[in-house]
This record gives sequence, C-alpha cells and structure tokens, in this order.
Amino acid sequence: MPASLEHLVRLVANVFDSFTTALFVRSHQGDDVLHLMAWESLSPYIVPECNIEVGQGLIGWVAREGKRLHATNFDRDTRTLGIYSKDVGIKAFLAAPLLRGEGVLMVDSKNRYSFPEKKQRILEDCAIIATDLWFSRKTCNELQFYRRWNQWHHNLSGGIGHILVSLKELLGLKSGLVAFHQMDGKVFIIKATTGLPQDISLEGQCFNVEKGLVGWLLKYRKHLMLINRYEADKHKSYFLWPGEPFDRGPVLIGLIQSIEAGTLVWIVTGDTDFSGWPGGLAELLVFSLDRVIKDYTVN
Repeated sequence: MPASLEHLVRLVANVFDSFTTALFVRSHQGDDVLHLMAWESLSPYIVPECNIEVGQGLIGWVAREGKRLHATNFDRDTRTLGIYSKDVGIKAFLAAPLLRGEGVLMVDSKNRYSFPEKKQRILEDCAIIATDLWFSRKTCNELQFYRRWNQWHHNLSGGIGHILVSLKELLGLKSGLVAFHQMDGKVFIIKATTGLPQDISLEGQCFNVEKGLVGWLLKYRKHLMLINRYEADKHKSYFLWPGEPFDRGPVLIGLIQSIEAGTLVWIVTGDTDFSGWPGGLAELLVFSLDRVIKDYTVN
C-alpha cells in the first residue's frame, strides 16, 4: 500500500472524524472492479481485500456515474456497502469519485446523520488529491518496469527454455510453460516448462489442441491476462489438465506468438505486484519475443 495514500486517508479520517475512511481504485488493467487500496477504520469488520464491481452498491454507483453521493440517516444494512463483513450501524455515508473513473474515496459516520456541504466539497478536493497521488504512483511503477523491460529486451537470447525463465523473472512470476502448435495440427507439444518439481518433466509431451488454457489461446488467438481471478477458478481453469503440477497463483499471463513454423503459446503464473505493468503489456512482450524467435525452427 503506497505510504502517500495511507497518509492521505489518515488525514481525511481525522478531518471528518469518520468511523471509516476508505480509498478504492480501479484495477490498472482497466476492468470494472474497484480494489480497496487504503483505509482507516474503528471497525474490526473491514474486509481488507474486498473488491467492488463498478455499478455495484453505493460505492460502485459513484465510480460509474462519476458523481458525489451523500446518504443521510443511513438505515440500511452496512454490509451492502461491500466493505464490512457485519452490519456496524452507521448513520451517514459520503463518497466522491476520483478523476477519470480511477476510483472512489468514501467516509462514513456513527455519530452524525449527515455531513455539511463544506465537508462534502472538501472530500471532493481530497479525491482529486488522491487521483494525483495514485497516478504519480502508477507512473513511477511503470517507469521502473520499462527500465527492467528495456534491459531484458536487449539482453534476450538463448533457447526457448532460457527465454521462458527470463520472462518469468521479468514479471516476478513463479511457473509456466511454452507450447508449440503446428498449423492445422490436432495436438500441441510442450517445448519448455519452469517452476515444476525437479522430478517432473513435461517437455516433448503432446496434448489435445482443444484442452486447457493453451487450447483456448490457440482457438481464440488473443492474449490472456487474469488478475486476482485465476487462482480461485483453478479447478476449472488449467494449462493442460486438472490437477497438473504447476504452482498456480492469482496472476496469469498468456501470450500467443506466430512464428514461421507455427504458433507458440507462452503462459506464466504466480503472485506478484503488478501495479507497474503498463497497458499493452502482452503486445510489448511479444514484440521482444519476436526479435529472437520470429524465425526460430521448432524441432
């Protein structure tokens, strides 16, 4: 959690004498989910990793409409807000949108039934400051990632297995594979893996082209990025078969790369801080892979 945002949320909590102050930000991947980024609360019932869909409840409404919302004489179950695991009996709720749909800053109260107009305007100003801090943080993280990518791009060399390991390390992920599919073939071949137990080898094994995430990528021929959803669905979302030995995490990237001999599928997964990943990451990575593998002959 960025310290600057923590400090801002703590300041807002003190200014508003709130029961809870919370900052939600939209996923950097541009999906319609708000993540709880920072909070200050007197409640033990905060859900620290809660996600709220844009349009869901009062907080989601503020994100979708881009308008301030003031709920006075609050008499509904506070679990409907999406941030509490138990009804805590607040009396007033106030939320303001971050600029450009980036998130929501909210406060609530248990000792007043409404917030004065001046405080409402102050919260809007604080939401603007939160936007600036959030964009500054994102920009800094992206610049750091581009520096690492630039070094990786210019040093990229070696065989497919070596490149897979370096890709995994660039992204801070843990395991993955590269599969090759020859045009119109009914199977794909595993060319390299990383992150598997030492006594397990899948290289050279063939699998039905319609199976798993590899098959999905070959069928739809578009890159895949799953954030905070893949691990929960691993009983039905797998690389090759259910129960496979890959140590899967909440972050997954799947790349589809056309080469002279056919198609390569790259999948890497794990648990990492992805806040610095830029938009168009998949295309950027394939651009680098094309530099060294475009004319690669897969035996």
